[in-house]
Amino acid sequence: MRALLLATTLLLPGTAMTPSAPATATRLEPLRLGRLQVWKLQDGQISLAASLLKGLDAAEARRMLGGRDAADTPVNAFLVRMPGHTVLVDTGMGKDPEENSGHLEAQLAAAGVAPADIDLVLITHEHFDHIGGLLKADGTRAFPRAVLRVARREHAFWTEDPAGLPERLRDRAPKLKALFETYGKAGAFRPFEDGEELAPGLRALPAHGHTGGHTVYAFTSEGRELWCIGDLIHFGAVQFQHPEAGVAFDLDGDRAVKVRQELFREAARRQVVLAGSHLPRIVRIAPKGTGYEAVSVP
Repeated sequence: MRALLLATTLLLPGTAMTPSAPATATRLEPLRLGRLQVWKLQDGQISLAASLLKGLDAAEARRMLGGRDAADTPVNAFLVRMPGHTVLVDTGMGKDPEENSGHLEAQLAAAGVAPADIDLVLITHEHFDHIGGLLKADGTRAFPRAVLRVARREHAFWTEDPAGLPERLRDRAPKLKALFETYGKAGAFRPFEDGEELAPGLRALPAHGHTGGHTVYAFTSEGRELWCIGDLIHFGAVQFQHPEAGVAFDLDGDRAVKVRQELFREAARRQVVLAGSHLPRIVRIAPKGTGYEAVSVP
């Protein structure tokens, strides 16, 4: 079962799929930022236990989650139409008939886009809830015209020296190699360097800590800026107000906290729009006390 694989991969004790599927619509309307069109596509939903939070009193964490011991949490991908490219950031968990997952293709259709329309797929990091939709059930590319891009440092972290990984994660290396080689054999896999400009108005920002090469993607158009922030944050109800709070499955917890604090500070200063893999809304943040307040972007 993919939920078990996901829980093992991400080290999520108490993780379970919730019974409700993402809401579907006849047509999903985009957020417009300059010449960008942006869609949040919910591939699935998971439940994250409050006990995963670190550096925060457990009672305070439960209070901020409305008295609950877990938070129902979306698994999102993001579709961005920009001049010259139709971009997909992350691909969700993928289809499993036993789980609430694999809604990405239906969500794309609701946005009026077919998989073959996408010419660029960007991966924030190589956890399975971000790369699970890269292949179809028959093992072929889900996005046959797309170039697949991920930070070279991230891919190397998982695949080049499995002995250097924590023992619990070492069996992932051959699976990841095989998955990315499906695109590589078609000449459609191109790792990039930290900070590289991937297209005019699209830059990769290193945001290491959650994984060895976790990346934020920054889109700019006509003075507006969008960051697809991957797993920079997991608990929106908690970590905006307490960016110093980490999560148990960050591989370098101290660095993940520092990077989140730095990027939140910059995003607030520049009024950047933030699209998070595990946030229910696309938001903008502003300083509030020692943390931030998140406001939905209409």
